[in-house]
Amino acid sequence: MKIKIDDDVFEIAKRIKEIDDGYYIVFDTKKEVYELHNSKQVYSYCLTVPYANLDSRLLDMALYTNISNIDNIIKDIDNNNASIERNTAIQVKDYTNFMVKEIYDFCNNSSKQYINDNFKNMWR
Repeated sequence: MKIKIDDDVFEIAKRIKEIDDGYYIVFDTKKEVYELHNSKQVYSYCLTVPYANLDSRLLDMALYTNISNIDNIIKDIDNNNASIERNTAIQVKDYTNFMVKEIYDFCNNSSKQYINDNFKNMWR
């Protein structure tokens, strides 16, 4: 069951309408979470509030995710993706260097030495 929230302690339900007059908040009793909806959309659901209580963080989230802020959202997504790509490239380079060093060490030393020393590596 979903209960529409019209009034709360911090007046978040009223203040959210300042961002977009179509916004409204419901409480899902089954999942015990708050949800933000917009009556102007075909599918009214916007987001699930990741906090247990209604407070100014919801207002900040609603402002950030509002369609008028789309340029900043796309920029943040692009920056995050670039960071992930950089970190992945560094990890691949480190792993490749490790593998090449293992192969080089193995090829330049007698393989009997490795067998006699009970050397364990990822190749065996």
